[in-house]
Amino acid sequence: MNNQYELGYLAVHIVVGLERNYNTGYTRYPQVLIVTDAGNSTIRMIESNIIREFHQLKLRNIIALCEYQQLESVDENFIITTVRLTEKNKPIVKIAPFPTPYQLEQIGWLAMIDRTKPYILERFFDEKYFMILKRKITQKALFKYVCKKLETDGYVTKNFYSSLIEREAIVSTLLGEGIALLHALGLVAHKTVVVTILSPDGIEWDKEKKEMANVIFLLAISKAEYEEAMIIYDLFVTFLREKATKRLLNSQSFYDFQVIAKDSLGCSV
Repeated sequence: MNNQYELGYLAVHIVVGLERNYNTGYTRYPQVLIVTDAGNSTIRMIESNIIREFHQLKLRNIIALCEYQQLESVDENFIITTVRLTEKNKPIVKIAPFPTPYQLEQIGWLAMIDRTKPYILERFFDEKYFMILKRKITQKALFKYVCKKLETDGYVTKNFYSSLIEREAIVSTLLGEGIALLHALGLVAHKTVVVTILSPDGIEWDKEKKEMANVIFLLAISKAEYEEAMIIYDLFVTFLREKATKRLLNSQSFYDFQVIAKDSLGCSV
C-alpha cells in the first residue's frame, strides 16, 4: 500500500475509534465576528443573508463598534462589518446590509482560505519539543525520555508511556520514508503537543525488518483539543507524498523545520 494511503488509513482509523469512544467530531468551521451599529432587524437580516450564502461559516459573536475598539485582538478567523474599522489582527470585509455580489465574493474567499494549517503549526509544535539527536539511542530509551519530559511539564500522566508502548505493539507506527508517527491509545493527554525528533543516523524501529526511523513525530492529544489537532495529519501526509525526510533532516533549528513545514503546506513563512 502506498505510504500516504497508509497514513490516511491510520488517521481515519484513529478518528473512527475516537469517535466511537468519545463521541467527538473534527470538522472545523471558519469563525466570524460581526461588528455593526445597526438595529436588531438589520442584524438579523445580515445574519440570514450570510448563513444562506455560506453554510460553513460559524457566526461566533456580534458586537458594536465601541466594543470592537476595546478589543486588543480578535479570536475569530475574520470580521464582517457594516461600519468602517481599524484592522487589528484579522482580515475585515465591509458590507452593506444587502451585500453586493462583490462583497459576497470577498466573504467567500475568506471562508475558503484554510487558516487551520498554519494555526496548528504555531499552536501545537513547540521549540521546546524539537530535538535533533546526535547520538545513538534505542527506541525504548527514546520513548522513556520523551514521555518523562512530557510528564514533568504536565502534558501527560505517568500512564502515557505504557499506552504508547501498547499502541506500538499493535502495529508499527513507522509509515515509510523513515517517518514514524507515535501516539498513545485514546485521548490520554492533558494538553496537546507534537514532539518532533530528527535522527540523522536513524533509530532502529523494527529489528527483524531492519527498518530505521529518521523523523519521528510523537502526538500527545487531549480530548478538549482533538478536533483542532486532527488537521495535523495533513502535514504528515504531505511529508510522505513529497518524500521530505532528507529535507527535514537538513533542519538545523526549529525555525528551519517551520520553514519546511509551512512551505510543504503552501503557507507563507
